[in-house]
Amino acid sequence: MGRDKIRYFLFLYGRWRWRPTKAMRAHGFGLVTMGRGGPDTDAEGNPKPSVEDQQRAIELNRAWDQVRSGHASAPARTTLVRYPDGSVGHAYQRAMELRKAERLAKGITWTPRQEKRDSWPRAWKWLGPRFGDCDPKTIQPEHFLRIDPVTGKATGLVPEIESKVSVTERHMVIKVWRALWNRMQAMHGYCDGLTDPGKAFANSAPDPRQEIWMRHEVLTLVQVAWRNKFYGLAACMAVAWDSMLSPIDAQTITAGQADRDRVGLFFRLDRAKTGRAAAATLSQWSTAILVAYLDQMGVDLLDATPLFWTRGGRPVSRKGKTGQWGGDHGGGRHIAPRPYTKDRLEKDFARVRALAFGKNEWRQLGDMRRSGAVEGDAGGGSITDQSNKMANTVSASNRLRKTYNPVNVASVRRFDEARAIGAERLEQRAAESVMTAPLMTLLELQRKRREGGK
Repeated sequence: MGRDKIRYFLFLYGRWRWRPTKAMRAHGFGLVTMGRGGPDTDAEGNPKPSVEDQQRAIELNRAWDQVRSGHASAPARTTLVRYPDGSVGHAYQRAMELRKAERLAKGITWTPRQEKRDSWPRAWKWLGPRFGDCDPKTIQPEHFLRIDPVTGKATGLVPEIESKVSVTERHMVIKVWRALWNRMQAMHGYCDGLTDPGKAFANSAPDPRQEIWMRHEVLTLVQVAWRNKFYGLAACMAVAWDSMLSPIDAQTITAGQADRDRVGLFFRLDRAKTGRAAAATLSQWSTAILVAYLDQMGVDLLDATPLFWTRGGRPVSRKGKTGQWGGDHGGGRHIAPRPYTKDRLEKDFARVRALAFGKNEWRQLGDMRRSGAVEGDAGGGSITDQSNKMANTVSASNRLRKTYNPVNVASVRRFDEARAIGAERLEQRAAESVMTAPLMTLLELQRKRREGGK
């Protein structure tokens, strides 16, 4: 094979793997997991790969070269690792297929956003390298958590996840493992009659975030965003505050989801995380900001177009305002406004937050959802109304309500009223039949009123 390194052939997480680049994955190539290597080590201290694995990596590179040069079409997906029958990896792949079949049998088709938020593939990035090719009967609790006899410190999968990522990540991974073990028990032949080794220790949930925003603080954030020309962010924050949607749900709202009842505007949508139908109700305040934002855009959006866009502008010069390109208004192509992504929304929010409250403020946009729940609770809102408002499983009767009344707008409006009462109480404590109309029609009325006043 020679001494030259084989492209994309790496020793990762205890095994040799052929890892393609992003461009290669776009053409159908995927991660291929191979063997653990032999007893001898290479110059970097890794176990030397077998001749068969090296040859397979070379063949994969040759296939990529053919596709890249245009002499062959893209292959079928190669991401599916072939695990031995009866192994944890084999059970995982069957379980994923069963989960998908369950959704399809119920007529549920996940969107790309919902697939990205699925915790199983995320957890498998930890579980697969350790247990993928293992017989479930050989896995012991000590593989997850044990004491190193030399250092006296805790080692294993659990401490590794907590040290490299977070307690939240560890909690999620162990939850998925326990669910996978239950699937293996049901599928037979994997771990019949055996107790889950992942239940030999507690999988305590991380302490929940407690940070909340007060209503007057959100008003300040929206004002600062608007004055600094973050119009899309200002409208998104106002909608997120009143609707109690998560940032990822709020940023993807479209004009076609708008509706009205006797109280005002709301949006009909399915939450990205749970897929449950939600009624995102707005107040007159957030509706006015949304209409003003759409009015200043000067365009009528299509029904499927996301509402909230970045402000665009010139890129900041690396040489600063006194440099060759003249700072914010120097060289470089103009950056056109575009629909908000998760990362851009977080970055712009951080900039506005620093302008409003300084660099020592660390509360997040997602904390507004919790803040609304605190307001509603302070105002005497019921747990059922809160469940309908947040489109989650807070309510104990959620299953019945989900079956017979998926989106109870009246219930959501009641919780809005409780929030208004709760907001007044929190501020005082701190100081001491349905009709429909599209969103663009509302915008047109606003324009006509303005033109008529001239």
